[in-house]
Amino acid sequence: MNERIKGLYQEHILKKSKDETFKGVLQNETHRLEAYNPMCGDKYTISMSIENDVIQDARFDGFGCAISKASTALLTEIVIGKSVEEIKPIVENFLELVDEHGKREPEEIFEDDQLLAFAAAREFPERKTCASLSWDELKLLVDTH
Repeated sequence: MNERIKGLYQEHILKKSKDETFKGVLQNETHRLEAYNPMCGDKYTISMSIENDVIQDARFDGFGCAISKASTALLTEIVIGKSVEEIKPIVENFLELVDEHGKREPEEIFEDDQLLAFAAAREFPERKTCASLSWDELKLLVDTH
């Protein structure tokens, strides 16, 4: 892992794991994702309001390690205001970013530092599930929407 990714990981993951801007449950949700890892106990509910294929709002609730919480918090922030079609490539790219077998270098996948921070999961495959937990559930939604 290069020094830049290490620095981003330390800076952004820890900061984002404490960010509760999008924490909570939407009262007007139209879609709900349940992300659960029975191996470690990380568990999140992501509620979204989707109108005309655009995610109007999103919130998350639950608990887990710093990586899974930061990843879920970032996911909810990123999807708001985007169409389901716009989200598909972001989800695919994120899942490649955290995959130790990803074909592209992290900087080829994303320019955004918050997203790039999760490339550190490539070095620690056991943390990949932490980073991808909520994104895997979002992928199921966008693939079937």
